Amino acid sequence: MRKLVRMAKPGDQEFDVIVLGGGPAGSVFAWLAARDGRRVALVDPCRVVPRTEGLSPRLRDWMQRTGLYDPQAIGAVEARRTSDWNGNATAINSELIVDRAALDHHLRDMARRAGATLIRDSGAPGPGQVQLAGQKVMHGRFIIDARGRRAGQGTRRSHRGPATIAIGAGVQLETGQGAGTWVIPLDQGWLWLARRDDGSGWVQLVLDAADPMGQSPDQRLRSGLEAAAERLPVIHSVHQDLLVRDATPVLGAPSDDLGVMAIGDAASAMDPLSGHGLFWAVSSALTATAVRRTLEQREDAETVAMARRFLRQRHEDVYPRQARLGRDFIRSQTARLHLPFWQRRAAFPDDIPIASDRITSSLARRIIVENGLLTAAEVVLTPHAPAGVAWVGTQKAADLFRAASAGRDR
Repeated sequence: MRKLVRMAKPGDQEFDVIVLGGGPAGSVFAWLAARDGRRVALVDPCRVVPRTEGLSPRLRDWMQRTGLYDPQAIGAVEARRTSDWNGNATAINSELIVDRAALDHHLRDMARRAGATLIRDSGAPGPGQVQLAGQKVMHGRFIIDARGRRAGQGTRRSHRGPATIAIGAGVQLETGQGAGTWVIPLDQGWLWLARRDDGSGWVQLVLDAADPMGQSPDQRLRSGLEAAAERLPVIHSVHQDLLVRDATPVLGAPSDDLGVMAIGDAASAMDPLSGHGLFWAVSSALTATAVRRTLEQREDAETVAMARRFLRQRHEDVYPRQARLGRDFIRSQTARLHLPFWQRRAAFPDDIPIASDRITSSLARRIIVENGLLTAAEVVLTPHAPAGVAWVGTQKAADLFRAASAGRDR
């Protein structure tokens, strides 16, 4: 007989789900849980922190399919991307730039409209409960930690990369030149500039957290802009209010407590080189949603063990692979690998290659998500995907592998 998770009733002082952190990962998780009819508390201070970020095509496509995408609400603009990576100047790609504060507000509002209770506060997670900053204690079956990089700082086994900061500021450029973005590597770090159609823009400089010269953030940003000036459009002014935030890459450690699940940057924080960070944050919310739904249906020992194995796969296979992809992109900046900033990041998280020459294409069983729930299924292991491929589009990779193998055997 299946053991079903008891859901809170309207009169209870409990929630089925409490989400700490209202960024993209936390808000998407709360939105999905509320749409499933669960009593959801989304806890976030709702501070407005203006900045511009890139949104990957994969995340935009998913948001369009699910009805979350509203370009006006999130200030989305398609921009041509110019990159000068390792001396190879290209201007053939484009990226979507969004107003991050507007994106966060929009996703929190969508969760609220779906039925989640938005609580403007902050707190700390614990088994089955959340302690709010105002001392109130809330109880819930599932506690979701989506507080970002700071959530994992007390985790002893977290693997933190070189201490990194991102210094951002609003800028004003020439009008009438169209929307665009620029990625510029520098000796001391790298710079990203985004320009909207009206000439307003945002600059972000990623650097070592410690500056051996003892410069202020303002001085460091101006030094970076001066070093990149010949490769950037003319910047007429830089706003005085700087945003300095932690950008240290972090690989969190898996927890055996399924009642407190870390998602987004609390689980794994990528180097903020592109919009892939947002994509993987939302991806972690989707995988945690599959865990929640599965445990709601049945909570026997076998299912609990399967859920733990699934989350362990993410921490041991998926997240490190993403970090290694970023590492290899850093290593492609060969002209600067002798410099301290680049040298340190070329070593994180390890020296394990992306492709494994010890793996030949074969079938293996792994825990995957199918129809929104966890299940054990066959996947295809390959040198370039040693953790396994479950799907190719809408088709099972194992079925395609068998069909291809049968054709070779004839």
